[in-house]
Amino acid sequence: MIRRADAAAALLIVAAAAAVYHGAASAYFFDDDFQWLVGTWTFHPAQLLDFANLRHFYRPVIDVYFAAATPLFSGSPARFHLFNICLHIGNGLVLMALAREISGSRAFGFLAALFFVVQPADVEAITWVSALAEPVGAFFGCLALLWFLRSRRTGSAIGHALSVAAFALALLTHESSVMFFPLLLIAGWTFTDARWRSYVPHAVVLAGYLAIDLTINSRNYVVTGGHYGVGVHAITNLLEYIVAMVVGRHNSTNYALIAFAIGVLFLRGNRRVIFATAWIVLALLPFVFFKWSNTSRYMYLPAMGLSMLIAEGVMQIDRLLASRVSRAWAAAAAALVAVAIAGRFAIFATSNVNGFADRTEDYRRGIEAFKQSHGALPPHSRVALAPFSTTRHPYQFLNALVQWEYGDPTIELIPDQRD
Repeated sequence: MIRRADAAAALLIVAAAAAVYHGAASAYFFDDDFQWLVGTWTFHPAQLLDFANLRHFYRPVIDVYFAAATPLFSGSPARFHLFNICLHIGNGLVLMALAREISGSRAFGFLAALFFVVQPADVEAITWVSALAEPVGAFFGCLALLWFLRSRRTGSAIGHALSVAAFALALLTHESSVMFFPLLLIAGWTFTDARWRSYVPHAVVLAGYLAIDLTINSRNYVVTGGHYGVGVHAITNLLEYIVAMVVGRHNSTNYALIAFAIGVLFLRGNRRVIFATAWIVLALLPFVFFKWSNTSRYMYLPAMGLSMLIAEGVMQIDRLLASRVSRAWAAAAAALVAVAIAGRFAIFATSNVNGFADRTEDYRRGIEAFKQSHGALPPHSRVALAPFSTTRHPYQFLNALVQWEYGDPTIELIPDQRD
């Protein structure tokens, strides 16, 4: 019976995610995707260790993924998108296991996963191929937490080693995964009797990673150009991110309510509430210091914490009603609230997914018009970009788009003749 219940819960999570994201399967590539795809033609594993010349970021897991997936998927955008959707479903299932581990409640685990897979604010992390680092980092980071908590409960040395390995892979996927270390500390302190020795391997891995990553990121144009730094904007960005996740209005009243709610949750919440709230804040922390507008894909990790927080709220409703009405009526009322929340999220999320898919069509239509205008192009061609709809996109993306579609990295667009 337990196994059937778990299987049914997993199938519902799969169905909910598929219902929201199936529209992404027909989308084309977008923006940075073309540069990643073209870059796979010259990729060599040795470049992952060329620390002295790396100047953007250090995400070797993503480099290896594109190098392997591009030929494996035959360059098909549908296959890339389907992989992202499957990864999102996998993250929902891992979150369900993690939420159940910290609560001992199947209902809490299911609700957290359900709310997460239909969250509307972070759809770009799944629909955009180049945003893959967010869900991949989340996958490994959540596994690191799950295996750590289970190893503390069972005393498994293998589980602890798997946790360290998963944490290392999360770090090598995206620099924002550093937030999993303080989360690991909070989880160990809140839900287990872990002592400081339990965290030493994770700390060693983190220190080694930071020694490499901070050096590389110090040469990143975002840092050297002053686009990332401490300031009052970080507080505003934090509040705007949270308002976006709850699909609220961006005004001073909502910002004040969010700030007040965070304080109350930390001071008055139970262990799961404190953990979920800390998750949201810590997951947003690496991104709030950007001095440009907020980016929806960065809400992927925070959405996990928010989902656990909402799940706890539904569970509280069930507990309060159970003391006043019959157990069946309490469960029915809580289920109705959960369906209403998930349904509202799913409506917005589906709209956002379809909206992103429509944006990718601009590139597809553009390259079709370009091919009709220019026909076949010999190697080393330098051609003007014929006027078509995608001319508003940055030159570097259009140049890579043409190289990708023609299968030739020697073709070059002439930027000063764009209309």
